[in-house]
Amino acid sequence: MITCAKKLVLIAITSGLCTTSMESKADTVNVFAASSLVKVLSEVRRQYLSKSSEKITNSFAASSTLANQIARGAPSDIFISANKSWMNFLDKQLAINTSSKKPFLLNRIVLAAYEKNWRPIEILTKKTVNTLLSGGRLSIGDPTHVPAGIYGKQALQTLGLWKIVQDRLAPAANVRAALAMVERNETPIGLIYRTDALNSKKVKIVFTFQNTSHNQIEYIMAIVQSKERPAVKAYYNFIMSPAVKHIYARFGFELP
Repeated sequence: MITCAKKLVLIAITSGLCTTSMESKADTVNVFAASSLVKVLSEVRRQYLSKSSEKITNSFAASSTLANQIARGAPSDIFISANKSWMNFLDKQLAINTSSKKPFLLNRIVLAAYEKNWRPIEILTKKTVNTLLSGGRLSIGDPTHVPAGIYGKQALQTLGLWKIVQDRLAPAANVRAALAMVERNETPIGLIYRTDALNSKKVKIVFTFQNTSHNQIEYIMAIVQSKERPAVKAYYNFIMSPAVKHIYARFGFELP
């Protein structure tokens, strides 16, 4: 016969097994995203987790860094690139689900300064650039591979200003690092995304480049190849849904 004490032990063990089984059903969705999306995707994640038991992890870096990590098999489920080139790179590597590749958000490139230093200007010339630099350097995402740096270089080339700054750069691993240099007043000015400047209390926008001066700044999102699990699809659809569009607008992003 099973005594009452033994029954209680069996119930406790069974209950523990059930709890463990339920917990194991929770999936973890790994999102690799451009560093300029840190704040906005953190808020999107918070909204989602208020209604879901899934686990969402965000990893932020330059799109180039993340794309190369995914190509080498890093554990990513969703990739959000700050430009088409790095998404196309993964597409050619057969590393993403092509049918899931969609335009996500739009941004702008601006020239930003430490908040106490300068007032906004309407026309950017060689003279104004030299005045803004005042013997210092221009912080920029490394223009050899960081999307923000690539866009910034294109914009300055269009205005005929690249040659006067190309030997006076402070290249950064990603756009957030370029922003940080301006926030710490280590560089007088920096080429960063408009959204990063708007959401920083330490810098202000000095000049906004026309969209026609560079390739369109369009974020692209896709599900990584063979990662089309229900939890991944659910979060992918949530990120793209009308329910969170107000969050993107609040952080200064535009919709494609």
